[in-house]
Amino acid sequence: MSIVARAKNIILKPTDEWNVIADEPATVGGLFTGYAMILLATPLVADITFIGALGINTDGLGGMGGGAMEMGFGAIAAMAVLGYVFSLVMLFVMSFLVNAVSPSFNGKSDMVQSAKLMTYASTPTWVAGLVGWIPIFGGLISFGASAYVVYLIYLGLQPVLGVPKEKVAGFTVVIVLIYVVLAAIIYGILIGIAFSTLFGGGMMGGALSGA
Repeated sequence: MSIVARAKNIILKPTDEWNVIADEPATVGGLFTGYAMILLATPLVADITFIGALGINTDGLGGMGGGAMEMGFGAIAAMAVLGYVFSLVMLFVMSFLVNAVSPSFNGKSDMVQSAKLMTYASTPTWVAGLVGWIPIFGGLISFGASAYVVYLIYLGLQPVLGVPKEKVAGFTVVIVLIYVVLAAIIYGILIGIAFSTLFGGGMMGGALSGA
């Protein structure tokens, strides 16, 4: 099945699609290289293209004053790529943790099935990333996509991991909590890197230029 068809089906008719996904042969590597890495790259390209369209050049924002605020297109693009890599890492860790917790809710302990669940359930946020750069509208779409991801996980737990119906809601809540904690850690690291690039590199450059 093509990526476009799978993305369309999981968004528009998720109940039927989860039943198809549950029985499909797959590997963790195949899910990443054949779906996640490609679909996740789409909003990445859109964001970098948008940044380039703003006219940000490699001289950064030096015209605004303050060496600490100099951050050129190359640095911004590098941060976007780093965010892409971290998103893939986060997807793998989430799949691993879901697999580890699944038996506690009488579900399967199967890394491939867990990766299926988290990979395909993430589809709405990756698709929404195409318009994420649009002020206000993009934010609303992204928020709605995140809420839909939770719903997709809820629908997929029983057919994909065999979680009993009465435990699906509880497991969904646990997955959301795990994601929130993991996201806080990973995005905290990204913010730290961004601040280091903005202020550390900028101040170092200012100190060298003033020497």
